[in-house]
Order: sequence, then structure tokens, then C-alpha cells
Amino acid sequence: PQPCSAVTGCLLPGYPVPCRVSISPEEPTVEFGTSLLLNCTSSCRNYSRLSWEVSITKMETRGPGWVSLSIPNVTEWSLKLQCYGVFGEQRDIATTTLQAYRFSPPQIYLEGDMVAGKEAHVTCNASAQVPPPDPPNLRLTLWGGGLPPSTHRGPSMGLGFTAQPEHHGREVTCEATLQLGHRTVNASATVTLWVW
Repeated sequence: PQPCSAVTGCLLPGYPVPCRVSISPEEPTVEFGTSLLLNCTSSCRNYSRLSWEVSITKMETRGPGWVSLSIPNVTEWSLKLQCYGVFGEQRDIATTTLQAYRFSPPQIYLEGDMVAGKEAHVTCNASAQVPPPDPPNLRLTLWGGGLPPSTHRGPSMGLGFTAQPEHHGREVTCEATLQLGHRTVNASATVTLWVW
């Protein structure tokens, strides 16, 4: 094994392993207006200070080797968060960015006369907001009811089909998926087809 590495430092006698601080969760993502609890931990106990550096009112709780940060109401789309530890002459800083989002579950509508042999249309709408400047990474999928599955990127999609007697009483589902970095949020809505 290597005596020194960027992760563990040097393990040679007389070379101390550098103390590190880390934030959990690493990529905090939360719904706008809700609360969030973050934790900062130190790899060493010999710190003289372990604290959060944030541009909002801090609510910290401490324990041996850790300090948590409570945000009772997230009201910014994007917020830089830093936790730092002071270990004698050495200082280590961990940084992450809190991302907020809004996500409304999909709504599904049937349009046109649901009469056997006639054209009918099913529409699905969902809405989402994420930190600027990027648009939300929103994907809609319509499936079920004997219709071919269909996927579309964006807040709205529709599917035209010819109503058939075998569609009667079957359910069509619209699933909305919002991609937030490594996290995914999804919701669905269902409607029953009534064919005359």
C-alpha cells in the first residue's frame, strides 16, 4: 500500500493524518418551504472549533465530533453551505450547495367523445421549478389502458388514439419524474376510460 494518499494523508511515523470535515447529505435537495437537517462531522476530536458558515440564521446543535444545522423553512432556491473545523494551525472546509425545488403532481385529462371508433385524446400536465438558470428536468410517461406507452420531456404531453370497446373501464396512468442531480422525485395520476 501507498504510504501517502490524497484521501488518508501520510501514514508514516511522525506525519499526522490531516483532519477532515464532511457534510451529510452531500447533495442536499429539498422541497421549497420545507425543513432540512444537515450534519457536519470531523474525522478528529482535537478541534478547537467546528461550525457552519451560512448566509441565513443558524440553528446549530453540537455533539462530540459533530455539529448539525437545522433550516426550518427553506426559502432560497440555491444556498451555499460551508462547515469548517479548526485543528491547531490547520483548518479544513467542506462545502455543498442546497438546491430547492417545487413539484406539482401530474393532472390527466380525457378530451373528445369517448365513442368507439372515434378519435380521443388523453393529456397530462405537471409543473416543476428548480434553481435558475436551468429548466426543470421533467419527464412524463403515459401508459396503460391498452395504449402504447409514450414518454416526453417537458411539462405537458398528449396522446391521440381511436377509442375501442376494449378500452372501456381500463386505467391510463401518467407518471411525472423530476430529476434533481442524483435524486429523483416522481408522482402519478390515473384516469379510467369510459367508451360508449
